[in-house]
Amino acid sequence: MTTANEKSRMLGLAFLIQFLTSFISGVFVLPNVTGVQAFGLPLGIDQIMANIAKNEGLVRVNILIELTTAAGVIFLGAMLFSAVKKRHEGLALTAFGLYMLEGVILAVSQLALFALLVTSRNFVGTKSSESMAEMATLIYDIMEYSQKMANFAFCIGGTIYYAMLLKARTVARPLSLWGLISAQGVFAGLLLGLLGLKAPVFLYILYIPFEFVIAVWILIKGINKEKEI
Repeated sequence: MTTANEKSRMLGLAFLIQFLTSFISGVFVLPNVTGVQAFGLPLGIDQIMANIAKNEGLVRVNILIELTTAAGVIFLGAMLFSAVKKRHEGLALTAFGLYMLEGVILAVSQLALFALLVTSRNFVGTKSSESMAEMATLIYDIMEYSQKMANFAFCIGGTIYYAMLLKARTVARPLSLWGLISAQGVFAGLLLGLLGLKAPVFLYILYIPFEFVIAVWILIKGINKEKEI
């Protein structure tokens, strides 16, 4: 039988896996694959395809990392559900469903990245720019939109979970409050992006280190014994 301490460590590990995989992919691997920096100047689809074709190995690495992220999201959702379900099982189940949706969308979006790799490889090989550029633009837009929809599911699910963690005092209240507030910044940036507006970087900065900090906190301190998993 799994003990409360074991489940507590699993929750911390789930946060850590989610942070490491998404951070490595988003900050180091994917920008090197496409050449598109998160807050840099936009690139044309021709240049993006050339970069992808040149970095086929990194594309495959990124797909593997993102599939791990997708599995990690579902694992994290399950552990958070276990942590807060006694407070309100219906809300916790809703949040878990949203985390599952996020994980599935992230996994499916990697099909678009692989399709973009194949298209880019053919583009470089044939130098047929117009038709392939149009196809690559469509695939790239689908990939970006999928990632936005995954983030949308996360923002709603995360808001529910962090509010429940705050109310239950499962972890230190400042940590729960940090997650709850910073998730709203991500949500605001996502809405601006869906409206075709450029979101300022400060909307995301507050959340970026959160999952790492809460992971380390839980792994070292555990969760409050009054509200054990």
